[in-house]
Amino acid sequence: MLKIFKTREGKKFLIAVAIVFIIVFSAVSSVTFEGVEEQYNMPMEQWSASLFIIQGAWVAIYSIMFTIIGSSPFAFYFLVPKDGRG
Repeated sequence: MLKIFKTREGKKFLIAVAIVFIIVFSAVSSVTFEGVEEQYNMPMEQWSASLFIIQGAWVAIYSIMFTIIGSSPFAFYFLVPKDGRG
């Protein structure tokens, strides 16, 4: 399974996954942190360490899940055999 990522198409897929992750992470972190500031009228200077940890955990969880969902079309495009077998 891992040898498929060493191919040219596998490397293209990994680059696509990295780009999707960067886009998703920036969007989710922006929405999450700004949402807490607006919802609770609490600037980040007043946040406790535990609030940063909890929000960071949510950003990590959502980023990973949305990256899996967002990169699945790239898996079908790059990793499916091109010789008509499937």
